[in-house]
Amino acid sequence: MESYLQEVKNFRQQWPEIEFVDLIFTDINATPRGKRIPVSGLDKLQKGVALPLSTISLDTKGNVVESAGLGEDLGEPDNMCFPIADTLMPTANPHVGQLLLSMMDETGVNPNSLFIRNILSGMVDKLHANNTYPCVALELEFYLIDKKRGKQGELQTAINPTKQTREKDTEVYDLDGLDDYADFLADLNRIAQEQGLNTSGALSESAPGQFEINFNHSQDVLRVCDEIIIAKRVIRQVANQHGFDATFMAKPFAEQAGNGMHIHISLVDEDGNNLFSQADGQESPLFYQTIAAMLAQTSDSMALICPNVNSYRRFVPGAYVPTKADWGENHRGVALRVPISDSKNRRVEHRIAGADVNPYILAAVVLSAVLASDTYNKEQCPASLSDDAVDLPVRMSEALDQLEHSELAQYISREFIDLFLACKRSELAEFERAITPLEIDWMLHSA
Repeated sequence: MESYLQEVKNFRQQWPEIEFVDLIFTDINATPRGKRIPVSGLDKLQKGVALPLSTISLDTKGNVVESAGLGEDLGEPDNMCFPIADTLMPTANPHVGQLLLSMMDETGVNPNSLFIRNILSGMVDKLHANNTYPCVALELEFYLIDKKRGKQGELQTAINPTKQTREKDTEVYDLDGLDDYADFLADLNRIAQEQGLNTSGALSESAPGQFEINFNHSQDVLRVCDEIIIAKRVIRQVANQHGFDATFMAKPFAEQAGNGMHIHISLVDEDGNNLFSQADGQESPLFYQTIAAMLAQTSDSMALICPNVNSYRRFVPGAYVPTKADWGENHRGVALRVPISDSKNRRVEHRIAGADVNPYILAAVVLSAVLASDTYNKEQCPASLSDDAVDLPVRMSEALDQLEHSELAQYISREFIDLFLACKRSELAEFERAITPLEIDWMLHSA
């Protein structure tokens, strides 16, 4: 752990005003959980910190899902968690830093087999052993919204800080809109740079008060996912400082665009050659094999990459959200888009997931198709924009049923899939028990 101690030393020298550090552990929903310690306690973390195993199986409200089997039945055992390298950094609070943790087993020797980051790490190692290096980039969409709710408790779009009027107009790629939020964006970009995030800038998206943050391509898949956890947290912190809420809900407004998280992937060898391209610059057989594998797994993976009831509200026609397992070149209406590119940067953009997805799960889903690609041949890849493309499951219950009986368990983990199913079925059951104002309005006097 000498490298960790050196990281602590450098951190204290660079940020002497920081007094406390948030230790961040992500649950199955990628929600940051943890504790705050004095900065003087960082050295002790080289020996690990004990956290309950059940923290993996927290629901969206932060409660242990007992049906997942990691809570009272086991006696709430602790597992050892250790710092993730290069994640000790400042936050939007000038007196508080943060550090991401990864969970090991009770002994602190072996990676915990249920922690999705560990599972993803194992998948990356398998590909590297085969001289295949995934190179990925993520795009993250979010809304700035008003802290005040409407008369019926509904979300409200943000008050434009320059015009002092409520956002209502769709302005795709609106540069002036970025100027209106210049103070927020300046603080966000400054802190992102201080944190070393590999971002390439912000742009105004296709709905009022919606923005997108793009991340640069990287072969460090785990770091790419770590940075989504960090970015979401700093976006929320900076938004709060500027009088906004920030939301990554997949569909916060019924009549506006949803929030997506797209992942771009290419594959290179150890010399950096793009494995999706042949020497003559044309698409390689692996390119088509990978698309075939991705499409074959798309329906089965929906529950993993659309993890909440709200996730499925994005899937409406005409909203640039795919509803079929299809692919196409330079087409934003498909599940798998091949952007304009040359032989060196040929890649696939996976466009299904919402911004509420766990980034480690999203990456694991994509890599599972890469691992399965050698079981397909080029001829099994359907034609682009095929009329025969399979409809995606757009109800959470259907998606969970498909996941249970899918082949994804052999690439990700049967144990993890079962844990995920238990957690999400528990959440869905609780949601479906709730009596909504809409059904009362419809049925109070008509039933």
